[in-house]
Amino acid sequence: MPDVTWFRAPAGEDPGTLNACYHALDLRVIHGHADAVALSVDGTDRTFAWLLTEAAACAGVLRALGVGVGDRVTVGFLPRETTVVVVLAIARVGAVAVYDDSAGAPGPVRVGTTAGGEVAITADGEDLLWDVAMRAGRTDPAPCADVPGDAVLARHGELALTVLAALGASDDREAPVPPGATLVSVGGVRLWSFDAPGTASAGPDTLGR
Repeated sequence: MPDVTWFRAPAGEDPGTLNACYHALDLRVIHGHADAVALSVDGTDRTFAWLLTEAAACAGVLRALGVGVGDRVTVGFLPRETTVVVVLAIARVGAVAVYDDSAGAPGPVRVGTTAGGEVAITADGEDLLWDVAMRAGRTDPAPCADVPGDAVLARHGELALTVLAALGASDDREAPVPPGATLVSVGGVRLWSFDAPGTASAGPDTLGR
């Protein structure tokens, strides 16, 4: 079982606090692996430093929209690289990625809201374009939130992926995978992706598990 870096260690009934994005990206950069490949998609390599910059910027957008610990963010059908950035950003602010693989066909990624008022990042609708939102987010990137150790990272229907399961640190080491999803590992953290055709693989696990 991998070591977990706690912001506050569990004690008694207190589940402690941690952050999945911190594990996936910040720790890698802190330990000198900023230029190591974190993700490869269709022949394009992305480093831990690049992903950290993008995830923090996206997290800044979410924070500006009022998203915080425990809130839900809808994630639609997105390119895999965008999905990874979005889900790590959601984890960074401590929210829950709620996957809706029926939300739009491939197209320009937009940031908006659902009918219920929740923030949504999908490839349909007429809301703020992804590139515009990210330019704003890069001016005010968000730090990692303290997330309860028993928190849920992602949901799809009735299936839930907890933060500890994503880190491979739960009692059940096999992370659940919804039908139609791909399990993508970044920095040892496992994420779900419902995406357009393509391939993705984690880079070298330089910090170990």
